[in-house]
Parts: sequence; C-alpha cells; structure tokens
Amino acid sequence: MANPFDGFHNLHPLFVHFPIVLLLLAAVAQLLVVVYPKNSTYKRISLFLIAFGCLGAFIAIKNVAHISGDADDKAIEIFEVHQRFGQITLYLSLFATILRLVFFKAMAKKWMEYILLLLFFIISIVVSYTGHLGATMVYKYGVGPQGNGLLSK
Repeated sequence: MANPFDGFHNLHPLFVHFPIVLLLLAAVAQLLVVVYPKNSTYKRISLFLIAFGCLGAFIAIKNVAHISGDADDKAIEIFEVHQRFGQITLYLSLFATILRLVFFKAMAKKWMEYILLLLFFIISIVVSYTGHLGATMVYKYGVGPQGNGLLSK
C-alpha cells in the first residue's frame, strides 16, 4: 500500500494549522470563564482546547523540516526565530495546561482565572507571530512549497 504522505516534503503544515486554531479558541473559552464564572462547562472547554493545542504544538514541532543552506540568508534567519517562537508556544501552552488543571476547582479564586486569561492571550500573540514568520518564509521567500529550501529528513 502506498504511503499517503508521499510527495509531501514537509508534514509540518499538515499538523500545525489545527493546533493554532485550538490555542486561539482556548483564549476565547477562557474569556468566557471570566465572564461566566459559575458555568464550569467553559472551564472544561478551555482545558480541552489548551491541552489539545499544546499536544498539537508538540506534534508540529516534531514534524518540522529543516531549512537548507541554499535558502535565502534572511529566510534562514526568520526560520530560526520561527522555530524559537514555536518552542515558546509549546512551553507556554504546557504551562497554561498545568495551571488550567490546578485552577480547575470551582472554589478557585477569580484572580486565578484572570491570570489564565492573560496567559492564554499571551499564547495567542506568540502563536500568531509564529504563524506570521512561517507565512513570511513561505510567501516572501518560497521556503517550503514543493520542498523548496528544505532539507530531506
């Protein structure tokens, strides 16, 4: 049986876009936790979104292709920053998942939910900037599509 991923030089885009959505929606869900503190459903939703967003970030990082030396120097520089911000996204989302679990109890203080909201929005900013860097590499420097500028694994 043929491998369905033959011809994909970089699996990273297949695994990265869905977690971005999960991490962004986690911030929205956490905002709902703050606005409707008595509704524990929003806490469950925010936990689900941040946990699976974190897992997705881990998978995306593990499926990264590495840029080759024939890519533009500026693209290589952007790639390094993109990679660093991807790791920051992973660590922040892991930390947020742990805090969401710790602060899950109904008797948690409201200020704890505001701390989580701030953290979730920081994650949203970081993941958005990371995506911007990835898009810059693809659309400005042509790195990625059809394997351009990528090393084979």
